[in-house]
Amino acid sequence: MDDQVVTALNVVIPTKGCSWNKCHMCSYALDSETADFLPEFIALMDQDFQKIKIFTSGSFLDSEELPSPIRNKILDIIKKKKVKELSIETRPEFAEEACLVRDYLKEDNITLEVAMGLESSNDRILQYYINKGFTFKDFVRAATALEGMKKKAYLLVKPPFLTEYEAIEDAVRSAEDVAEMVDVISFNPVAIHRKTLVEYLWRTGNYKPPWMWSVVEVLNRTRHLSPQIVCHPVAVGKRRGIRNCRKCTGTLARKVQDYSLDNEEITHECSCKDEWLREVQTV
Repeated sequence: MDDQVVTALNVVIPTKGCSWNKCHMCSYALDSETADFLPEFIALMDQDFQKIKIFTSGSFLDSEELPSPIRNKILDIIKKKKVKELSIETRPEFAEEACLVRDYLKEDNITLEVAMGLESSNDRILQYYINKGFTFKDFVRAATALEGMKKKAYLLVKPPFLTEYEAIEDAVRSAEDVAEMVDVISFNPVAIHRKTLVEYLWRTGNYKPPWMWSVVEVLNRTRHLSPQIVCHPVAVGKRRGIRNCRKCTGTLARKVQDYSLDNEEITHECSCKDEWLREVQTV
């Protein structure tokens, strides 16, 4: 944050779930629920942090998912804590609501970061491979509406129906397409969520999560872009997440974590890299 390493508090709040809830790789809404989380949320404020990142099962700015009165109570608690930056997530169709949040925080000098899950700048992939429910133009319009705020784009590494090579090229191209629109790009390698189309493809042998080498390739090829590039993979080394061989998965996971802070090129060699290269080069 502001070129400084600071402590961030990550909070997942219970909501009724994403109003779209049709993406082929996501099942967060299955775990969604409504509950009175404010007492626990207030208790979290006793911790020492400079930034708070709030995650829901969909969009913080969707009043159907998170009613405005509850949203304002959350903001009041954050204002009282006097954090320096708040990060929230939304789908593009709710982006204009961020102006209300920004204005609400302005007098306390709290920076608002708005993150949107674009996944890919390719409309064919968005519509047919992910079923995202919006187009790249919708994302561009939302980014324009967020002018003056800090913007973050989530990009997927290896949507379903793409080869390893196609996944790498799509992630790099998508980052290049949004580089002038956002301040942060977060690459999210696919992990297998239960009860999704991706899980069905995986169980039938028609999909596997990306190699960690592919993630490293994407990060190294985009490190020259102006946004900060980050990557925090989940389920690393597990059957449902990204992995290489047993020898290098842990080492590369640590290097990916360091990359998110310094955007320095990741270098490493392992015998499993040859297998990855053969797969990438297979037409």
